[in-house]
Amino acid sequence: AKPADVVVDITGIQYGWLINYPESGVLAGELHVPVNKDIQINLSASDVIHSFWIPAFRLKQDAIPGKDTQLRFVATKIGEYPVYCAELCGAYHGAMRTQVIVETQEEYEAWIAENTFAEEPQLDEAIAVKTADLSESEYLSPYADEMGIDSETLNHIHPN
Repeated sequence: AKPADVVVDITGIQYGWLINYPESGVLAGELHVPVNKDIQINLSASDVIHSFWIPAFRLKQDAIPGKDTQLRFVATKIGEYPVYCAELCGAYHGAMRTQVIVETQEEYEAWIAENTFAEEPQLDEAIAVKTADLSESEYLSPYADEMGIDSETLNHIHPN
C-alpha cells in the first residue's frame, strides 16, 4: 500500500481525543488535515472503549485499549466537521467532542508551523519556581491575560 500523505496518532481518553502529529511533534485537541490528501489515523484508547466518529465523512472506528487500529480517508471538501465518541464511555461521554478542520495544503502547513513553534521549549527563558511557596494570586498571575483578567482584579479575587 502507498504511504499516506499525513499520519496522525489519535488516542481516546475519558473524555477527549489526544491528537498527535508524530512527524512534527504537534499535540492538539482538534484534527487538522489538508484537503484531497490521503490521511492515516492510528487509533488507540488508553482507558475504556471509545468510537471515533465523523458523521459527515460516514466514518466510524472503535478505539479499544490494547489494540491499535488504522483508519484512512481523503477529505474532499474544505470546512469544519464535528467528531464524536460513539461508544458510551462514562459519565461525561456526551462532552467527548472535537472537530476535523479540512483546509488547503498551505493553511495546514501554516497551522503545523505555528503549533510546532509553540511546542518548542524556550530554555533560555525557563525559570524554576517553587509553586508551593506562592500565594494563589502569585500562582495565577502569569495566566491572567489568557483568562481575560487584569492583575488588579486578580488581587481583589485572591488578595495576598
